[in-house]
Amino acid sequence: MQAYDIGLFIKNARESLGITQNQLCLGICDRITLSRIEQGKQAPSNHVFGKLMERLGLPKSRCQILMNPQDFEIAQLQREITKRNISGDYPNALEKIAQLEQLCAGLDEPSRALVNQYLLRAKALAGYYEGEEHKQYSLAAKREMLLQALEITCPGITLETMKAYLLGEEEAKIINQLAITHSEEGNRQRAMEIYRQLLKYIQSHLACSEINDVMLPLTAYNYSRLLGREQRIEEAIEIAELGRRCCIRSNKCRMLGGLLLNLACCYHDLGDDEKSKEFLVESYYVYKVMEKPHSCKLVKDYAWETFQLEID
Repeated sequence: MQAYDIGLFIKNARESLGITQNQLCLGICDRITLSRIEQGKQAPSNHVFGKLMERLGLPKSRCQILMNPQDFEIAQLQREITKRNISGDYPNALEKIAQLEQLCAGLDEPSRALVNQYLLRAKALAGYYEGEEHKQYSLAAKREMLLQALEITCPGITLETMKAYLLGEEEAKIINQLAITHSEEGNRQRAMEIYRQLLKYIQSHLACSEINDVMLPLTAYNYSRLLGREQRIEEAIEIAELGRRCCIRSNKCRMLGGLLLNLACCYHDLGDDEKSKEFLVESYYVYKVMEKPHSCKLVKDYAWETFQLEID
């Protein structure tokens, strides 16, 4: 795809959504740069193009058309870091983070800032080394890193002003992690309000996008889990069901096992044990198919302790 075609594609997508140049480029590049891209006078880097695609609600896979060897290596490292952070393999995640930091040093300023946004979020999860000892950041330090990351592309954003911004997948993940820091600190009300606002944003701004299919189940899982802990059972079921249906509709099942487990716990709290057992069995087999033995054990232990139900 030539620079002119890329620019015209961005311009047409932006105008069809009624988005101004200033809205689209905020925190990504300056308006003059976006104007030059749309006119075909300047080709965007892979990182800038990817972030513009996110804000337009378009698949990030289209960014591959611009990938040079360095971009491809960066994308590979990001996938590996994410995989290791999800599995809790933080030492290896930190090793890959160090490689990514070295690699992105030669990028242009807008691209470096966008990769740094990802790095801040990844490091908040992975922690750090003090001598030979691996440590986790304090919740306050994690929150500061996440807010710094969010400020890169959403300067001045607050919970109250969220709806005025164009959020992509990375920003939504940062906001999810911010809510987790509040929850782990014991401030569940603040965390639930963040999830409520984020879910509302996803439904109103990202409903027909690929980002919706990733972020709605994740947000619904975290939100319904906290609602259940606060004994707001009917609300928890409604939100978990929303996430479950999204998983099935989009054929993206990473969060499905957790959502089914949330539903099982909620129905047990309501006294509907038969329905609870059904969801427990479904949750177990989703986790089994996805090769998550630790999660399988959690479901099996809960089923046995609660109902003396043996799942295999």
